[in-house]
Amino acid sequence: MKWKNFIRAVIGTVVLGLAAPALAAPLQLASHQAVYDLKLDRLKDNSGIEAVRGRIVMKVEQQCDGLIVNQRMVLEMVNFEGSVIVSDYNQSTWEDEAGRMMRFDMSNMLNGQLIEKYSGVAEHREEGAIVEFSEPKSEEMELPDGVIFPGEHTRQVMKAAAAGRSLLSAKVYDGNGEDGLSDTLAVIGKAQTLLSPAAEIEALAGRTFWPLQISFFDLSQQQTEPDYKISMKIFDNGIATDLHLEYSDFSLYGKVSNLTVFEKDKCS
Repeated sequence: MKWKNFIRAVIGTVVLGLAAPALAAPLQLASHQAVYDLKLDRLKDNSGIEAVRGRIVMKVEQQCDGLIVNQRMVLEMVNFEGSVIVSDYNQSTWEDEAGRMMRFDMSNMLNGQLIEKYSGVAEHREEGAIVEFSEPKSEEMELPDGVIFPGEHTRQVMKAAAAGRSLLSAKVYDGNGEDGLSDTLAVIGKAQTLLSPAAEIEALAGRTFWPLQISFFDLSQQQTEPDYKISMKIFDNGIATDLHLEYSDFSLYGKVSNLTVFEKDKCS
């Protein structure tokens, strides 16, 4: 299993969750910071893994001209030999409101050693969508027709949910370097209301949410089975709870341990 693929199962999809109080209102993300504690849910006998745990801290800032997302995920995995691998992943992105451009910075460290770092800009141009990397310096990466960035993906998912649709397919580039391109399939459940929330998510009491599952496929291969799946509850104020990451060898459950909702920026 590739660690960066494991991380991509969380990053970019936890962000999904736009406020959509009415179909006529413009979709906007709620600015907030959420902390998710990750615990092992299911483990195959032949996986070679003894334990996995971790934490995600995500800060989402909806500004007047765009969306800023800063996220950090620390994971600790122990194999049957007792060896410990600690992954410390950081990503920052800014995406304009039109979904035309995204700036990104990401880094990943394993046991204190930097194993990958990418910075650059992904942009839709007249000649097509491309990615320009500033670190490391490399040739431009061409993106397929119709590709979208995470913010636009969020808008499309939430529009589909508000319209009562149950499926949405999209090609998404999430800013994770040369491997940041995926084919996705979102399965959206029926709207529900949270009536008795835990203390950590008391701010969500009485709000509407949709069960959501997104499958990720590697576009470089012709696959019928996804690389991984992530499930969550998406609330109409922009908060994601009850994360579930599913792999062939194991799965993780992510519970919100702390949630802070910020005041909305006043834009003309």
